[in-house]
Amino acid sequence: MRIAPTTLALPALALLALGGCATIPSPVRSDGFARLGEATRAGPLVVRADEVQEDSRCPMNARCIWAGRVVLAVTVTDAGSTQRRSVTLGEPSLTRDGALVLDSVEPPTRTDVPIRRGDYRFHFRYDPR
Repeated sequence: MRIAPTTLALPALALLALGGCATIPSPVRSDGFARLGEATRAGPLVVRADEVQEDSRCPMNARCIWAGRVVLAVTVTDAGSTQRRSVTLGEPSLTRDGALVLDSVEPPTRTDVPIRRGDYRFHFRYDPR
């Protein structure tokens, strides 16, 4: 019995098409820094910066009565358990064995230049209890 070459090609094409759908996870950084969509390690935690929920920091070229704040939605993985939470710049967010702190946000805000999503850079640290 002879098999037509096109019959053999169909399964190979199907595998190639499915392979195009596979997503490759981004590597996890180990320096505490992350951009939106990136994950980094902060002590035993893996933290992914998901979304800037608020950035009301006083622009560097303005005078303000209030310094403002940054609230960031993150996904935190701690010992295999994953949860989404909001963290505020400079405020500890309690975890199982310590606290996660968003301790810096770059770039600074300005009155004349909006911050694009891809320009944000965050630094996280872990404070054990």
